[in-house]
Amino acid sequence: MKRLFAWLGSQPFRSFQLRLFIYLFLIGSIPVFGALSLFYVHSSERSDEEWRATVVAKHDQVQRRLDKELRELEYLYRSWMQNEYVAQLIMMNRDGRLLNETAFRSVKESIGSMAMVQMEYRKFVTDICFTIEEAGSFCTNGNPFDYEEQELRKPANRSDFIIRVQGHKGIGWVGPLYDPANLVIVGSIEIVFDMPRLLGEIRSDHALSDLVLWDTAGDSILFESGRRDTATSPGSSLFLAEKEPFLRSESNVFLSQRPVSVPGQTWMTYLESPNTDIRSLKSTLKNTILVFCTILVVVSIVSSFIFSTLFSRPLRKLRQLMKRAESGDLKAYWMSGSIREIDELGNGYNQMLNRLEETIKQAKLEESLKKEAEIEALQYQLNPHFLYNTLNTIKWVAKIHQTPQISDAVSALVRLLQASLGKKGDFLTLKQEVGLIRDYMAIQTFRYGDTVRMFLDIDPIASICLVPKMILQPLVENALIHGLENSAKGGEITIKAWLDRDMLMLEVQDNGKGMAPPEAGEEALPPGKSAKERMSGIGLNNIRDKIKLYYGPDYKMHIFSKPNAGTTVRLSLPIHRSEES
Repeated sequence: MKRLFAWLGSQPFRSFQLRLFIYLFLIGSIPVFGALSLFYVHSSERSDEEWRATVVAKHDQVQRRLDKELRELEYLYRSWMQNEYVAQLIMMNRDGRLLNETAFRSVKESIGSMAMVQMEYRKFVTDICFTIEEAGSFCTNGNPFDYEEQELRKPANRSDFIIRVQGHKGIGWVGPLYDPANLVIVGSIEIVFDMPRLLGEIRSDHALSDLVLWDTAGDSILFESGRRDTATSPGSSLFLAEKEPFLRSESNVFLSQRPVSVPGQTWMTYLESPNTDIRSLKSTLKNTILVFCTILVVVSIVSSFIFSTLFSRPLRKLRQLMKRAESGDLKAYWMSGSIREIDELGNGYNQMLNRLEETIKQAKLEESLKKEAEIEALQYQLNPHFLYNTLNTIKWVAKIHQTPQISDAVSALVRLLQASLGKKGDFLTLKQEVGLIRDYMAIQTFRYGDTVRMFLDIDPIASICLVPKMILQPLVENALIHGLENSAKGGEITIKAWLDRDMLMLEVQDNGKGMAPPEAGEEALPPGKSAKERMSGIGLNNIRDKIKLYYGPDYKMHIFSKPNAGTTVRLSLPIHRSEES
């Protein structure tokens, strides 16, 4: 099996021409063999029915022929009973003159001459024997001792006829020899009939493979003409066991059995008739299949060669162009003018070359920009460090002059700058994000004092979830500057966080002046920054873009606001935890 799979996967079998030949041969053979099979089944069914009727007719003819020949024997017997020499023989027996050897011999010779004339045109009658109780037996064409002696009963009356088997010589048709004057039975007449020869002629005339005459009383075969096929015949033991008439088919041979009307006997005729139509049909179908296979192979070979040439030539050309492209020639374009499918393949190859060329150009441009960015980054590396040092100096000066509020504000600002400009990753826990908001609110206390208060409602489980860095601070800043600034009542900012199934929900709510549509809602702001963004640093669209960048389009930001009723910004994010938690 492994060798078979190895051969199937070998290079010769993978060739386009060989595969095309196999496909064409299979596609062509399916309808051909399907049609031939349908024709065979239909023809065999019709042939079976027709041949069954033919066998019935043949057996009828066999029966009629046997009945005719047996009636001929009875007719021959009656003609002998009316023969003048037989009448003389009976008269001599009645008068006691049979002892006159000369007269008896003369009568026998006359009877023998007439019998020989009759047997010339009755080819199945081989002998005629006469038996007289007072004078013994004599035969016209042989010796009485040539025939088998059997202990049989003698004819009891004028209409009592007996048929006995004479071995391989045939049968003996026995009728009473009686005196017309007193109707006394004085002997018998036996007509020897060559039954094997008759069966052979019948078998030859009707094209039978076997014809059997057998006795149901003794379960024995009497005569058989032909030869039973051991491969198809059920065997003598089977049909001898079936003493009822039947007609059936076995292996394209019809078997038929019927009783024969024979005086004093229970004989059966059994015949075998081969279905020559089926055999002829099989032979014709075999020859037809060979012819169609030969034609199909030739057509498949020629067609596969033509089609493979038409397809492989442009494919070889396209392969050469690809090799040129591999060597660096990106101008090795395919020129249309072939089969539509191959032209589509060539056009795709051309598009690939164009995209490859554009990709190379883009890669070179990005490499150039990357180098410029690296240089620029090196130039500005000192700026954050200088800013941190300056703020730390301000913090220490504030402590020296005993102004802790300034020191705390500067410390909070340093932490915000470190979180914003640091390189510790793009995510931090919600707890750390809330800490940055506390720092931001500590700075804003110098501006707003106690007029603005912040409330936190954070689920402990949600506090350990990771969120994008600085995702809430811009929302708090927006609430302060544009929601609570210039507000007559005391400002409140509420930050909530909870888990809703597989979502982390974040919400920043203020009780400020709110805003009117179309500023509220998810699509309230235009894609670009505008005057109505009302943000410091980054805008709402930047937050949307950050959410889309990190989590995809299924996670969004929603804004709910009414004039003089405050604004609520809600973020729906996936639950994201660090490995340490």
